[in-house]
Amino acid sequence: MKRISLSIFFALIFFALLLTGCSSGKPKEPNQNEIYTQSPEQSPNILPTQTKAGYKKYMDFLGIDKDVEKIIEEDIDLDGKTEIVIACEADYGLKIFVIREDLSGELQKIGELGGGPYGTSGIEIVEMQNKKQKYILESLTNGSALSGFALYEIDGNEIIEIEYSASATGAGDDHLVDTNKDGFYDGYVQNTYSYDVFHFYVSRFYKWNGKDFVFDSAKIQLNDYPDNPRDVVSQFLKLNVLNSYEEKIDGVFQRLSELNISNRKITLKNLEDWINALQIDNIDYDVDEKGNTAKVRVTLGSETMTFDLAKKSNKWQITDITGANVAGVSSQNSTDGWFAGFIGNKPVHAKINISEDKVSGVYYYDEYKTSIKLEGYIDDFIEMKDYRTVYLSEDTDVNGKILGIFRTDDYIQGCWIKDDVIYPLYLIRESASIAAPKQPGANSKKFEGYWTGKESGYFAGSRAEIKVLFDDLIFYSLSAFNGTHSGILDGFGIIENNVARTAFKDKTYFSKDENVVFKFTIENDSLHLDSNDYSFYCGAGVEFGSDYVRGEIDIKMPTAMEVGIVETEEQDKLFRELVGDKYSDFIMYTSYVFYWELTWNGEEVKAGQSYLRGYSGRCWYIISKEHIYAAIIEDDGIYYYTNDKNYANKIPEPMTEWACMSDKIFYNYKELSI
Repeated sequence: MKRISLSIFFALIFFALLLTGCSSGKPKEPNQNEIYTQSPEQSPNILPTQTKAGYKKYMDFLGIDKDVEKIIEEDIDLDGKTEIVIACEADYGLKIFVIREDLSGELQKIGELGGGPYGTSGIEIVEMQNKKQKYILESLTNGSALSGFALYEIDGNEIIEIEYSASATGAGDDHLVDTNKDGFYDGYVQNTYSYDVFHFYVSRFYKWNGKDFVFDSAKIQLNDYPDNPRDVVSQFLKLNVLNSYEEKIDGVFQRLSELNISNRKITLKNLEDWINALQIDNIDYDVDEKGNTAKVRVTLGSETMTFDLAKKSNKWQITDITGANVAGVSSQNSTDGWFAGFIGNKPVHAKINISEDKVSGVYYYDEYKTSIKLEGYIDDFIEMKDYRTVYLSEDTDVNGKILGIFRTDDYIQGCWIKDDVIYPLYLIRESASIAAPKQPGANSKKFEGYWTGKESGYFAGSRAEIKVLFDDLIFYSLSAFNGTHSGILDGFGIIENNVARTAFKDKTYFSKDENVVFKFTIENDSLHLDSNDYSFYCGAGVEFGSDYVRGEIDIKMPTAMEVGIVETEEQDKLFRELVGDKYSDFIMYTSYVFYWELTWNGEEVKAGQSYLRGYSGRCWYIISKEHIYAAIIEDDGIYYYTNDKNYANKIPEPMTEWACMSDKIFYNYKELSI
C-alpha cells in the first residue's frame, strides 16, 4: 500500500543526471538531518550490473535509437527466463525498458518505467528480506532537493508497483534500508524537511512484511525550545496541526505538553486554512508581554484565540487558552469517570484513560469484582471516519481483547474477542442519559454468518465472516487471496436503513482527502459488498469480492488438463501416474502455464513454466507427443519426473538453466506411455 502520493506538480528542472552519481550501488547512509540511525554498510543487496555488450539486438527489438546508460540481465521473477532492464536517455532523467528473453532467444516486452513527474536517475535489481524473487528499484529525483524511489516486482507479464515514495513538496529523501545489515532490504525511511512539515525534520519508518510495507513509527527533530511568547504559540499551533494530519510522531506530544500546561486543547475548524497560513507564517500574532506574563492573540479569518503565558524557570509556557476553538482536555482526550455496561450477558464496569493514541484502563465483572487491567491504542492503522476505534488487551491468562468504537465520548460499542469467541460489548458513562443498544432484530440478523465470494476458485477467492453485535452494529472480517498474495481486514459496520456501512479514513495517500467506504447489503439471501476500493488492505492483484453466498462453496482442485499443463485426458492420466503424490503440488503452483513451441531433439515440443501470482516459475514442463518432463522446486531440492528413459538421469536442455536454482535434484523415471 502506497504511503505517499504526488498531489502537487512542480516545474521539473533537471541537470545532467549521471547514473553513477545518482545511484550509489548500496543502501543509503543517513544525511545529517535524518533521525534514523540504523543504516547499513556496503551490502550485497544490490546485484551487479552485467556487460553492455550485445545490447544492440534489444534496442533493435524495441525500435529505439537512444544512448544506453545501463543494461542489467537477470532472472528477476525466477521463472527461468532472463529479464533485461535497459536504461536509456530521455527528455529528462532516464527511460527504463523491461523485456524478457526465453531460452530460444525470443524477446518479449514487459513494460516501461520512467517519464513520470519526477525523473528517473538510476535503476538497480535488489533483494528483499525473506523473498527469493528479485525486485526492480527505480531511483527518483527532481534534480535538486528531492530523492525518492519506486519498487517493482515482475508478476507474469506485468510490472507491479510495490511502493512509490517521493516527497510531494520537492524536498525530501526517501530510500530503502537494511536495518539488520544482513544484505537484504527490510524497510524504508522517508525524511521530510520542507514546508509540509513546517520545516521540522521528520523521519517516517516503514517495515517490509514480505509483500508490502507497513508504517512502523515516526520521529521529529525539534528546534530548541522557543525563547519568547510568540514563538511558543507559533510552535504550539504548528505541532497541533502537524499531529492532526500526520501519522503519530514520537516527540510531538512531549513538546506539546511542555509548551502547554493549561489542560486545554484546541480544535481548528478551518484546518486547511490554518495549514496554509502556518506553512508560510502568514498568521497575525498580537503580543502583550508584561514581565513574566504575556497574552498572545492569534487571528486567522473569523477564528481568534487568546493564549495566556507565564515565564517559569526561564521558560515561557501556555497557562490558559480561550476562544471558540478551545475545549477542556476532558472532552477531547480522556474518558474520566466510570462506565457501566455488558459483555455478552454479564454486567461490567470499566474506566478508560486516553493519552494521545495510547489507551489504558481497568474493568471488572460485577459478579466477581476482580479488576482486570487493560492496555491498548486508538486509531492505529485503520481509523473510521467520525468514530474513534479503540483496541485493548486484557492482562489475564485468558488474554481476551476488546475492540470498540466511541459512538460518543460517553458511549462505547464493540465486542470482546478470544480466538473464535465473540461477545457483544457496550459501555455507557454512568452520568450520561443514553439508552442501551437494541438487541439484533430480524433484519440485522440477516448479516450474520460465514460467506464465500461467489466467484471464488482454487487459486483466488474471498471470504466474509460477520457477527451481528447489536441492531445497529456488525463486526466483520474480510479475507481474500490470489495465488500467494492475500489480504485481511476487520472492521465495524454501522447499520442504517438495512445497510451496514464503514467509512475508513484513507491514510494511504499523503494529501488526499478521500475515504474508503464499505457498504454491506442483503439481497435475496446473498451478501453484496459495495466499495470504492475493493483492494483496500490487500496485496498486489488481490480484491475482496462484491457478491457472496452463505456458507462454504465446494471448490475442487482442478486437473492438470484444466490448468493447461497437458491438453488431453490421456496426457492427464499419464501425468498423474508419473508424478504420483506430487500431483497436487504441481497443481497448487500452476494456475496456468506459459508455453512456447520449439524444436528439440528434432521434434516439435512445448516447453514452459508455471504461473501463480506471487510465485511464478516453481514448476517447469516439457510436453512432446510421447513424453512428459516435469519438475518442481521443493524446500529440499528439485523433484524431476519423466517417462523418457534417455533423460531418466539428466535434465532436458530447455530446463537446464532453470534447474540451476537448486544444487540437489531427485530423479524419478517411470516406464509409461500414452
